[in-house]
Amino acid sequence: MKNLLHRAISVFIFLLIGSPLWLVAQQDSTHIPIDSASISNMTLEQLLKIQESGVSSEMESMINSRIGVASKKSLSQRKSPSVVTLITQDEIEKSGARDLIDVLRLVPGIDFAVDVQGNVSIGMRGNWAEEGKVLLLLDGQEMNELLYSSLQFGNHFDVSQIKRIEIIRGPGSAIYGGFAEYGVISIITKDGEDIKGLTATASYGQTARALGYRDLSLSIGDKIKDFSYSLSGFIGQANRSDNTYTDLSGNSYSMIGNANLDPTNLNLGIHYKGLSFRGIYDNYQTTTRDNYGPVTTQAYPNNFISEYAELKYDWKLSDKITLTPLLNYKNQKPWNFNGIVAPADSSYTIYDKTAQQYRGSLTMLYDVTKKINVVAGTEFYYNYATLGGMDTQFFSNGKNNFGYSNAAGYAQVLFRYHIASLMLGARYDDNSAYGSSFVPRLGIMRKINSWNFKLLYSNSFRAPGIENIDLSLNGTIKPEYTTVIELEIGKEIGSNMFCTVNFFDITTQNPIVYYVDTSKNTSGNYEGYDNFPKQGTRGAEFDYKIKDTWGYVDVNYSYYTTAGKTVVPAYQVPGNNDMTLGFAANKVNLSVSYNATPALSITPTVSWFGNRYGYVYGDTGAYVKKFSPTTLANIFIQYKIGRLRAGIGCYNIFNADYEFIQPYNGSHAPLPSISREYEIRLTYSLNFKK
Repeated sequence: MKNLLHRAISVFIFLLIGSPLWLVAQQDSTHIPIDSASISNMTLEQLLKIQESGVSSEMESMINSRIGVASKKSLSQRKSPSVVTLITQDEIEKSGARDLIDVLRLVPGIDFAVDVQGNVSIGMRGNWAEEGKVLLLLDGQEMNELLYSSLQFGNHFDVSQIKRIEIIRGPGSAIYGGFAEYGVISIITKDGEDIKGLTATASYGQTARALGYRDLSLSIGDKIKDFSYSLSGFIGQANRSDNTYTDLSGNSYSMIGNANLDPTNLNLGIHYKGLSFRGIYDNYQTTTRDNYGPVTTQAYPNNFISEYAELKYDWKLSDKITLTPLLNYKNQKPWNFNGIVAPADSSYTIYDKTAQQYRGSLTMLYDVTKKINVVAGTEFYYNYATLGGMDTQFFSNGKNNFGYSNAAGYAQVLFRYHIASLMLGARYDDNSAYGSSFVPRLGIMRKINSWNFKLLYSNSFRAPGIENIDLSLNGTIKPEYTTVIELEIGKEIGSNMFCTVNFFDITTQNPIVYYVDTSKNTSGNYEGYDNFPKQGTRGAEFDYKIKDTWGYVDVNYSYYTTAGKTVVPAYQVPGNNDMTLGFAANKVNLSVSYNATPALSITPTVSWFGNRYGYVYGDTGAYVKKFSPTTLANIFIQYKIGRLRAGIGCYNIFNADYEFIQPYNGSHAPLPSISREYEIRLTYSLNFKK
């Protein structure tokens, strides 16, 4: 009865507040003066408009905001040579997002699934992208771990510190190398000029059965003439779920207290004129009982520890040429466990390896003329892995260490003419472990009044990680190569509406896949990584935005299919040639934010997932189940009073039984997500006096 009452109240609140928001879109658009923060992101065209009229629309400011993720040369969204998405600090704050999953799930083509040992990671346009296929940057630092190249999501990174997120929904290898095969997510946090004092954020979430999460964030920073600094800290505790996990043999356990997500993160940024330093410490402590699928008798630690240090200098040789030398160091202990395993849990093994990367690069930005820009660079890195004291499984070379080097060069030329803009680029890598890679890139961008068009052709590659190389089935592993063709059409409708539609075709040659081969010997399974022939999807994405002083509406739809494509057998849905395991072919997102007053915002968000497929346990054993469409609905209400910003929210309002499905046949059952959760969040800012 209590749960039923909660559900009824939640539905009533959502409908009461959410329904009138559609009426807001019919109001006449108004304008407000532009502040200094938005001016710093404007194009020359926008500045000229301000000079003429003194105002500019909210939508114009957004779609013309400068984005550098696609080319390292700041361009507007419509002129960037990729299909890009920009997520602003204002959108993140008003949505009440608890973590990156909440933020990125609302982006077309992005979804999440479970891998092993309770780790939830990312999919892109129907393709599993866990290991080295999507690059995640935090203030320029590659967050992908070096052993398997994987990413970890779920109460991991502090969303309250984010200034903006720039996303390439497509290849980025020509600029960023072998972790950017399917996409790039670049997170930029607030710097000293943004903070200008001290900011503290406390968040707490509770379900009917257990703690959802509790996080604390603290930031301090300032800018004094040419010097600025920022230091941010983030600690937290969370349950991945308050539901029950059942493996493919029918064994179960309660995830409360057994699937912990406890982050500790420190982020230091120092800037003086063109010189900058970035240092990050990231300790993501998790626990798991689902292991590689079968339930263990107790929860075991599964920790990811990373340390980053980077020094770079933007050296302006002239008004046209900037050289940027960079030195970077990364030290990581991912998937780490060096404790004692219970006799009944022999499948859970000690894993205690450290990976390091030493990297140096030199980048040149050259504005040859007002219409021609060149970006070129060279990069060298050395990856090195060693065994810890508790780990006795040597590398395939018979030693307790393993390393390789990589040298790369890349160049991109952007021609901007009245008829169209043309982008030509390429990257060449030479790796001591797996040979060389060459990926070209071509883009044609055209803007005609309120319309814009992009035709993009890109090659990209995934560089094998240290363990991909070491655990290769035949002793050799090759990079996988992906060809992506994209067509985007955009239309600015009036001063406050903008819509885009894009079509994509993705083909991956020699995909690297974890594989178990029982034919290799008679004593048991032979497992490791191997190259398979092909993998691919094609589809479309639609995004419609309304943005004005009253708030915004964003509705998007994404679709993919594997029809006519070759699919890796482990990713296939048996008897269905149109989909891959784990990911819905159809997904719809809706975000609505209404500024009821200058201080009060109300933001409901909805994600609808079509049919999905995954392996589950049944009376006759494991079988492929068709998961019916699921709706995840959230609402967050925020109020600002002076230096205090307070918010309350409800997540998974309808208490949907949403599960993260393993997107390949890997013997892992679906991992339940958390049930309905109520949240409170408080942020207090104290500005330094000048």
